[in-house]
Amino acid sequence: MTNKKENLRLLISLGLAGVMVAAILWLINKVSSTIVTTPSNPTQTSSSFTNKSSLMNLGTRILVKVQTSPEKTDGVKAFAEKDYITAVKKFTDSLKNNRNDPETLIYLNNAKIARDNSSAIKVAIVAPINFDPSLAEEILRGVAQAQNEVNTQGGINGKKLQIVIASADNREDSARLDNELVEDKSLVAAVGVRRNAEIYKEKGLVLVLPVELPNQAENSGKLDNNALNSQPNSSTNNYLFHVNPLYDNLVDTHSRYIARQARNVAICGDVRNSRDNPTSSSNQILVEKYTQAIKNYGSNVISTPCNLADKNFDPKAFVDKAIETENASGFLLMPSIRNIYFATKVAQEVKGRKPLFASETMYSATTLQNGKDLEGLVLPVYWHRDANKDNPFAKNAFQLWNAQVNQRTAGAYDALQAIIAGLKKDSTREGLQRVLSNPNFSTSGATGMIQFSASGERQGEAMLVKIERCESCSSGTGYDFALLNKK
Repeated sequence: MTNKKENLRLLISLGLAGVMVAAILWLINKVSSTIVTTPSNPTQTSSSFTNKSSLMNLGTRILVKVQTSPEKTDGVKAFAEKDYITAVKKFTDSLKNNRNDPETLIYLNNAKIARDNSSAIKVAIVAPINFDPSLAEEILRGVAQAQNEVNTQGGINGKKLQIVIASADNREDSARLDNELVEDKSLVAAVGVRRNAEIYKEKGLVLVLPVELPNQAENSGKLDNNALNSQPNSSTNNYLFHVNPLYDNLVDTHSRYIARQARNVAICGDVRNSRDNPTSSSNQILVEKYTQAIKNYGSNVISTPCNLADKNFDPKAFVDKAIETENASGFLLMPSIRNIYFATKVAQEVKGRKPLFASETMYSATTLQNGKDLEGLVLPVYWHRDANKDNPFAKNAFQLWNAQVNQRTAGAYDALQAIIAGLKKDSTREGLQRVLSNPNFSTSGATGMIQFSASGERQGEAMLVKIERCESCSSGTGYDFALLNKK
């Protein structure tokens, strides 16, 4: 009888223990599932070096498809798997085979930060990779060079600079990207050309424009600044800064020169009928700006249409008609970077017959590859390596990329230099804005001394360059852009 009672007590004890163990396991499972499904901070998409958004990327995807290699592919794979030691090695190997790849250099610096678990300050670069890959690479080179230099020198007050590359495929994604950038509180600034710049002011995120576009006055530039200037203390609210003088400066300087060289000017634009292509509206606005400026300086613009983006466009027929029917005495080419080839076809027909001019988009290595057909062409620029030979930027850029760079790279470099200088004084969003808006703020860059007006604009004057033949020029094409004294 006693044994039966003892057995019963044992069974009851075991049963109670089993229930307690089951309850504990259920509780652990419940807590674990809660931790997994609830992110600690969903807005800080890259604070843990993960790529939660397809529009913002630290190093887990190749965005510049033309710059792909097995080593780079292995690098982004390792980065995505948080194997940062391997990522650093693979990105380093990729750069040994191809030095002229800014995306890989940015990823390498980001991977080093993750590998070393370094404190970092995060800045975003919005690159138009899907709209204009060539322009995107030129901008990324300037950003990569500035990031590489500051991190090599120890960072910003001991913190390394981390670069997020952001890119959108269409206007819908572009609007979403703007929202993601301003809502990501780990970001202290952004570099890029944005249509909806007002949101950066509203949400308090500094945006520095690395290049100027002809339609910025109608979109992100003058519109916002005029609104700001109507307020008593506009500098306290302005978060938009132009690292180059506004585009009208280029147009005015160039148009004055053109009007002195040609009485009747034929303009070849590059206008596409695409809702998702910003080049379309930009180029049409540029044509209108040049047309008005040339007329203001006393010359005429002929009426014969010339659209470089028209698949049925006949360069020979256009040039012959412009000269023979409308007495054109000069030709102004305005291609997008991707359509420089078609502008060259027009130049081939004009060659030796009339003076040639072009917008600043043709300040490109691609243009020099066709130097034989474009010799004598004059275009406006904000920066040229010979304008200030004591400035180390051009020399350092050539050593880094093993190639000459242009003003778009210089502008992007200066955009980040301005941000870096500001962050050294105050690394918060609001503090950076106050520093850059201070009339006493200045820093040195590729384009000289950088200083902003209260409305975020930068004063400066455009230069003119001319394509000339050269014996041993570094471009390797036999042609180069030479500074031209304005007449």
